[in-house]
Amino acid sequence: MKAIYSFVCLACLLASCTSQPDNYELIEGEWRNVSLQLIQHTIANSSADSTLTIKNGDWDSVLQMRPIRTTFNSDGTYMSRYYNLSDSLIFESGGHWHFIGDSLYLSSDEGDNSYLFQLLENNQARFVSRLDWDNDGHPDDEYDGIQQKQ
Repeated sequence: MKAIYSFVCLACLLASCTSQPDNYELIEGEWRNVSLQLIQHTIANSSADSTLTIKNGDWDSVLQMRPIRTTFNSDGTYMSRYYNLSDSLIFESGGHWHFIGDSLYLSSDEGDNSYLFQLLENNQARFVSRLDWDNDGHPDDEYDGIQQKQ
């Protein structure tokens, strides 16, 4: 009886180690930015701080571009595409993604970032991180964004 119990425990342990979290299947597909709040600390290494807030529906008017479209593929790659108001592609960036717990890790030629990934209602998710948004060499900018799965 003890051997059967040990075998069942070992089988459960192995199954939990090899299965991917539910977030892997949930994130696959295209996501578009809905809103964000960005607090930039010490902009360009100065003492100035700045807050950028984009509410749902204000993306076009505030940044003069369409919401960013990011596609997460099942092979662990992703591509983010940026479009102007005429729907012309102006920039794209891609790389690899994976989860560790509830943290989404993105790596690309532009750098590596990690985000707390929190699934919300209505096919939306919250992405929270500390980034180097202002490219001053310090990942001290607070990013809190909502994206919608298409």
